[in-house]
Amino acid sequence: MRKKKTDPNEFETDDEALREEAIGDGETKIEKWTLRPVTALTISWMQRNRLFDDEKDLIWRASAFGFLQSEDLPTVRAVVNNRDEFAAAVDDWIEANIEHHNEVMELGKAMTQAFSRYMSSVSKVKGSSPGK
Repeated sequence: MRKKKTDPNEFETDDEALREEAIGDGETKIEKWTLRPVTALTISWMQRNRLFDDEKDLIWRASAFGFLQSEDLPTVRAVVNNRDEFAAAVDDWIEANIEHHNEVMELGKAMTQAFSRYMSSVSKVKGSSPGK
């Protein structure tokens, strides 16, 4: 949505604000977890393990996001490219980290927001293409 700029540093569109937010993304504390910033690689991991599809239930998908963003990278890298091993690692993470299903609600929101911010940050800007 476009608006009139009253300040030269003000954003004209919602898309601009989301791109700026994605650039400055840092660690986030959600419930009892500290999540790393979302990167192109972690978005790729989410997509290849279908976190944005309806293949798995919301608790599992949000927990998979929590696993990807909070576990140490060697642990994640050891399973992320094998869907069965990844699913088992997420199940183990749920068992060790989730006491009540309400805990994952904030993780689900964070996952959706992170994906929206990332997609906005790579969206086409007037006359340019991503990566230029």
